[in-house]
Amino acid sequence: MTQSSVLNPDRLRPHWLPTGWFQVGWSTDFPAEGVRPLRYLGGEQVAYRDTSGTLHILDAHCRHLGGHLGYGGHVQDDCVVCPFHGWHWSPEGRNTHIPYQPDRPNRARRLRVWPVREQSGMVYMWHDVDGREPDWEPPDIFTDTASHTAALQYHAPSQVKFDALTLHPQLVSENAADPIHFRYVHGARSHPVFLRRWQDEAHWFSQIGFGSRWRPMEPDSHDGDTLSILVAGVGLNYTSLSGSMNTLILLSTTPIEAGTSDMFQTVWLEKLPGDTPDVLESRLDQAISQLPNDIAIWSHQRFEDPPALATVEGQAFTDFRRWARAFYPEVADEFRL
Repeated sequence: MTQSSVLNPDRLRPHWLPTGWFQVGWSTDFPAEGVRPLRYLGGEQVAYRDTSGTLHILDAHCRHLGGHLGYGGHVQDDCVVCPFHGWHWSPEGRNTHIPYQPDRPNRARRLRVWPVREQSGMVYMWHDVDGREPDWEPPDIFTDTASHTAALQYHAPSQVKFDALTLHPQLVSENAADPIHFRYVHGARSHPVFLRRWQDEAHWFSQIGFGSRWRPMEPDSHDGDTLSILVAGVGLNYTSLSGSMNTLILLSTTPIEAGTSDMFQTVWLEKLPGDTPDVLESRLDQAISQLPNDIAIWSHQRFEDPPALATVEGQAFTDFRRWARAFYPEVADEFRL
């Protein structure tokens, strides 16, 4: 079985869904004791905050008669209550109360509980085809992307969501292995080069140099125009743009169903002297202006397997695709590049 099968939902269902953390919104999307429907990763979910403010995500449909908890449901006693017959479902997915049978909740039926993390204003949900618990955590964009970023001060983030794009998250993440596209898609003056690359089981990192004075960088240096990209799973892309103006960007791509994904873009601009509203607007426009060019490519791109690679780009692409196959656990042992 080839990797193209993994990304082709008509060939392999439901395993077009990779394992990993995926963004499902920002913290501000989930108000205190609020209930919100979600539709991601081939299913429907309900997200709600309990009375302490902790966010929970469960499968959306009540196991009684299938009422959708996200439409008309409410929070009571830290449970989400079905609008259809008032059944209470706990953060652990258990039925704790039936109002017209208060002494006998249904202990046999359970709702799937989706692991959740909130970090730096983002909400992540864990997916695994086999229901396994997370074995790694989402990176912290301020400390894990580049060594110098934690010491900087940033303006409040800009947040943009792109709904139901026709693309798969792996196509987005492969940009980390493709510095040459910056010349043709984004108008870089010459071909950028890799300064550094590494990977582990959950992460792929590349540092890309731009301009005419490329040099390998010291671990704590942030001089020069460089792009540091940390990919976590195949759905999260953390980027640090270093140079005269430091910028952090999180680009998250979350599958909805076969062939469509939502994309979340969060941008932090470094606080600089002279940052008037007009200057900030110009800096933000510069930071986000190139993403539509990428989306135009990804939305019409076919996944080539094997690709016809030039010699200078072959190693990075081959390494990336071998690394990415681990996030499709049902086929990881079978597929070959």
